[in-house]
Amino acid sequence: MKQIFNLILVLLFPVCAAFAQDPDWYKLSDDALNSKGAEIIRKLLNSTNEAEMLVIVKPSTNDDLRLRIKIYAYKRLAIYGTKAAVPVLVEKLEIPKEGFYARYALESIPGKEVDAALCEITGSVKKPEVLAGILTTLGVRTNPESAVTAKSFLTHADPNVKQSAAYAYASTAGIAAVDFFTQKQLDSLFADSAFLLAEILASKGDMANALKIYDTLSVAGIKPYQKEAALAQSILARGEKGIDLLVAQLSSELPANFDVGLKVARELPAGVAVTKSMLAVLDKQTDSIRKAKLIRSIGDRKDNESKKISVPVLSEFVKSGDETVRIAAIESFKNIGDSSVLPILIDAAKQKESAKVAQVALWTLQNMPGKDDVNTAIGELLVKGDKAARIIAINLIKERRITSAYPILNKSLIDPDAGIVAAATDAIGQTAGLDDLPLILDLFIKAQKQEDSDKYLVALKSACTRLPQNAAAAKVFDVFEKSPVPVKVKLLEVFNVIGGKKSVEIVERCAWEDAVEVQNKATEILGKWVSQNDIELIAAVCLKLAKDSKYKNRGLRGYIRLARQFSMKEEDRLKFCQNVYDLASRDEERLLIFDVYVRYPSPKMLDAAAKYFDSDSEKVREKAAETIVAIAEKLPAKSHKAASVIKRIIDESKNETLKEKAKRIFEKQ
Repeated sequence: MKQIFNLILVLLFPVCAAFAQDPDWYKLSDDALNSKGAEIIRKLLNSTNEAEMLVIVKPSTNDDLRLRIKIYAYKRLAIYGTKAAVPVLVEKLEIPKEGFYARYALESIPGKEVDAALCEITGSVKKPEVLAGILTTLGVRTNPESAVTAKSFLTHADPNVKQSAAYAYASTAGIAAVDFFTQKQLDSLFADSAFLLAEILASKGDMANALKIYDTLSVAGIKPYQKEAALAQSILARGEKGIDLLVAQLSSELPANFDVGLKVARELPAGVAVTKSMLAVLDKQTDSIRKAKLIRSIGDRKDNESKKISVPVLSEFVKSGDETVRIAAIESFKNIGDSSVLPILIDAAKQKESAKVAQVALWTLQNMPGKDDVNTAIGELLVKGDKAARIIAINLIKERRITSAYPILNKSLIDPDAGIVAAATDAIGQTAGLDDLPLILDLFIKAQKQEDSDKYLVALKSACTRLPQNAAAAKVFDVFEKSPVPVKVKLLEVFNVIGGKKSVEIVERCAWEDAVEVQNKATEILGKWVSQNDIELIAAVCLKLAKDSKYKNRGLRGYIRLARQFSMKEEDRLKFCQNVYDLASRDEERLLIFDVYVRYPSPKMLDAAAKYFDSDSEKVREKAAETIVAIAEKLPAKSHKAASVIKRIIDESKNETLKEKAKRIFEKQ
């Protein structure tokens, strides 16, 4: 096959090459281009020949069809173009649509010839949008020799040209542009380019001039968000030397400056020195809203040295009488909390005065870092805490998936307090491993009360959903096969939750067991199977039941349910329906296939339903008619050949309502 493909390419190559070199290619009719355009494009994508690319782009015609072909040539010129391509590309700059792609190529072609040509053409270009584009290209190329041209357009009347000129000037002039971008009355159009210049200078190690630009922008008459960004960069660029400036913003009465301080405080990588300064500002802060914001900002500083000094201070605010401040302090521990704050948060979660505080405290406990020390402390709390604290600890073990606490959790299952047992039963399903299943099974079997039995069954199902299917099924089956019939009946539900080949085999075996109760439950479970991945296995079992067991109708219903509810190819769904119809001995089961047809309407489903309009059974005929009409209503008019059967429904059906619907459909055919 590969040899044949290569032969085709060899045969096509001369045709493509000749076509790409034809200067009159664009004169072909649209039909000819539609059929042969792919040959040109394929040739271009495999070519490194600049001349072939220029043949494609040179014609001035740029309708959508020809432009589409040209675009590929422009993209290849961006990779393989040389100074020889410059005159052709420059000529294209003022052509609508095409000029953009010409600039795209020019941006990547090496050599000063490109910059010289672009600078020269700026003097004759009349359209502002074209001029702005050319200046942008000069900026992308960053040739210092273009700086004079860029500067000459900084006073242009068109704002887009001015903005592009500023970009080009910042990109090409370097330190020579600092004076222009540090004007006190700098136009806000130039602010973004000023930021760009500052970044360029900073990347070259010239922090003095970068800071000069940031400081000027932070007080210039530009847009507020630009000033705020400049202030933030001014602090960040100074590093640890910017702490005093940061403190000034955090102490400012101006909301915008305060918010800048909060943002920068989270980002300034000056370690514990920043955190100390923030704590000093916090100590003087009296406004509760600002205090809460500052606490959250401190909580976002996660380095170990910062946490050592901030955690003790913020712990005191958890006891604050102001709910806003209290909640902020609690939330801060989501990032910096450790085992030392666990008692404080537990107390907050236990208190009854504020449901919101309790909820936030519990959420923080669930998401707090410090995996080892915090998890160990939670396990200890389950042993030593009071009832409320122990229930919280159990919930945390569940939410944090603390598997190391499982032995302690096991003991809680037999605690004399019903509340502890209920919480532990719920949690154990989220933390148990394979080796723990026998214990849950034992508790389930020995439960004296129905409510306890139900809880352990829920925990067992929950645990099994997280474990390897066949291994979990084997663990449950070890207990299942030794259990009395009433226990087996309940445990069959667990295999449905587990799913997989092993579970299907176990339930299938039970469908043929001597105990009627087990048979009944197993066949019921097969008809309610939940795993899409087991569809082939379950289909085979249900079909076997339908053919060979006393549960024939249940097998048929379970089998057709798969076609009704599970994903499958349309031909498989039709096959399922046909199998059910062929095996059914009662109309009650035969009619089930029509629900499938209606649920997945298509021309093929309509044709399948139409076959049964000639059935000997009046019930089947009428159901087929209802199905045909229901599907036809959902399909676009004339999307199927339903006219003949719709006409028969109009003539033969005894259902007047159905006949009226059929008439409306027939009129649209």
